[in-house]
Amino acid sequence: MKKILFILSLLAATHLMAQNASKTLSKVAKSDEEIQNPKKAVQAKTWISRAELFVEIWSEPVKNVMPGMSNRDVRLVLAAEKVKETVQEDIEGTPYEVDVYDNKKLYYDDKGMLAFWSAAYPVEGTLFTALKAYEEAISLDGKGSNSKKIKAGLEDLQIKFQTDAYAAYNLHNYRVALSNFEGSLACSGNPLIGKTDTIVIYYVGLIARAAGDNHKALEYFGKAIDLGYTQDGDLYAAQAEVLQILNDTLTSVQLLTDGLAKYPANQSIIIGLINTFLQRGDDPKKVLPYIEQAQQNDPDNSSLYYAQGVVYEQLEDFDNAVSAYKLSLEKDVDNFYSNYALGAFYFNKAVQVQNVAAMEPDDKKYAEMVKDVDAYFDLSLPYLERAYELKDSEIAVLESLKSLYFRLREKSPEMQQKYEAFNAKLQEM
Repeated sequence: MKKILFILSLLAATHLMAQNASKTLSKVAKSDEEIQNPKKAVQAKTWISRAELFVEIWSEPVKNVMPGMSNRDVRLVLAAEKVKETVQEDIEGTPYEVDVYDNKKLYYDDKGMLAFWSAAYPVEGTLFTALKAYEEAISLDGKGSNSKKIKAGLEDLQIKFQTDAYAAYNLHNYRVALSNFEGSLACSGNPLIGKTDTIVIYYVGLIARAAGDNHKALEYFGKAIDLGYTQDGDLYAAQAEVLQILNDTLTSVQLLTDGLAKYPANQSIIIGLINTFLQRGDDPKKVLPYIEQAQQNDPDNSSLYYAQGVVYEQLEDFDNAVSAYKLSLEKDVDNFYSNYALGAFYFNKAVQVQNVAAMEPDDKKYAEMVKDVDAYFDLSLPYLERAYELKDSEIAVLESLKSLYFRLREKSPEMQQKYEAFNAKLQEM
């Protein structure tokens, strides 16, 4: 009996959805007629009504539902609709619990919170049709009597475009995500709003690159940089990488050189320059003159000597790398990057010697190697501890110090206490 009632309820829900779809299509047909009517087509209110209609169509499947709601709350809101099935989906390693309805799929994260959704609509391109309608309304609203209403509509539309963009991105539908983010920018960039959304511009560049649209990625990365949004210089390296894909290494080198002048400590830019020279078949040491020229212009800039050390380390010229890092600290003892670079260098050197020692059959040679391991770890410790004092939430620093304190824990109660403290801190993060 329960099974029969369930089937009947599903049939009733399906019938109701069909009725709603039919009503929606009738409203769309009426709106289509109105914009073809010579008298109504020149009235701003006709286009505003059309925009509101298509926003309503977009909202219908998920009315009163928003990301961040719990599974329980969503089901209460959608109590009139039946979940056809609940399935588990893994999207590029991220697990989701998915409630499947007749006209939508709701994706919940591992905490049971609504992450995003995908929905089916009786008509296609709802948000873009709404955007076009608002733009037409603006062109007809000569006196601006409807500007307040249109502005509110565009602001709401912007949020909805971003909602669809994030959903498409999570589903790895990058071209759909790109299109929706551009719709969002069209809303925010409309003169009625006049907002430059630099973060979304940056996201569009990232998604364009993921979608394989390198020319569009260049366009949006360039816009973000021009607006001062550079991710502490990382965006120069990202744009240069796209230029390399497009075989424009000359522009890539110029861009990275400009970025290095502004962000001399940015390792992505330095490595980008090295890779660009390698791609051109040039000697990566050609990066060094750029840094040396910058040092002459600003001899007390600690970051420039750090940058020099990074290049030497990439070239496996370790003696010069260590010298450059130490010179950087002479300029500024509180340079986090140089402290960490030296600490990491000595730590990694200790691990390398330790791995070789593990294969050494000669006991005497093995004992000498163990002394070298201890010496390198001892050299590493003060630099890593200083790096921790400067930035106490860097995972790489915490992990390295935890390993060091574990190794030294039997030498003193203090080392044991530090190991336990760092181990606890990492578990909490």
